[in-house]
Amino acid sequence: MSGFCFEAGVLMSGPRTSPSPAPSIASQNPLATTTRSRFKLALAAAGIVAVSVLLLVLAFGSSDEALITDGQKERTIQMDVLNGARESRLAQRLTDYLRSRGFDVVETGNYQEELERTLVVDRAGNTQAALQVAQALGIPADQVMRKIDKNLFLDVSVFIGKDYRTLRPFR
Repeated sequence: MSGFCFEAGVLMSGPRTSPSPAPSIASQNPLATTTRSRFKLALAAAGIVAVSVLLLVLAFGSSDEALITDGQKERTIQMDVLNGARESRLAQRLTDYLRSRGFDVVETGNYQEELERTLVVDRAGNTQAALQVAQALGIPADQVMRKIDKNLFLDVSVFIGKDYRTLRPFR
């Protein structure tokens, strides 16, 4: 059948055909397409962030050397690091090293006295934790001592001495 067809505001001649399907909402509303695209980008970004966090946890999470068994549960060794060598930023540098190995350094600062040798002190009655810290730093066992102080809520204290250049982080 021939005739005139008026479609989308244009007068057309020729055979009459069935009207084309209605355009989709997305093609009618450019904001819908933009919103959908933004959602997809946000979803992709969230996925990338989640994978990145997982990789960081796996790479910098607690290592076995930083864990102790407390009853039947494993937990991270908690400690403080005090500078007794009178050299600036040693406590922070040692803290950064220990944290990168998975230890939980809860406090850093300066010790009131100058020390010749670095000491690792057992504060909670768990000599194994103190020995693990000493091993991580390259400190011999004869520089590990016990001075329990339950009021500190720490497993270990590290007192940096003038021999700090012999420690692993400073070699």
